[in-house]
Amino acid sequence: MSRNPEVTTSSEDAVAVDAILARHGIRVSAAERERLIRFYPLVREWMEQLRLVEARYEETALIYPAAPRE
Repeated sequence: MSRNPEVTTSSEDAVAVDAILARHGIRVSAAERERLIRFYPLVREWMEQLRLVEARYEETALIYPAAPRE
């Protein structure tokens, strides 16, 4: 996983960030928008790791163990 927020961004990243901001009615400065666009690939990578395609139809008890954490 990349921990460097200075990754290459694309125009698709800008479109995605703009869509998210518009959908939620969030207004940001130009500098904040640029920062969000720069971080978007990293956040998208994190979100992709949360989605387990092979587990999407499984029961919650099979995905999350009931054993207490140590």
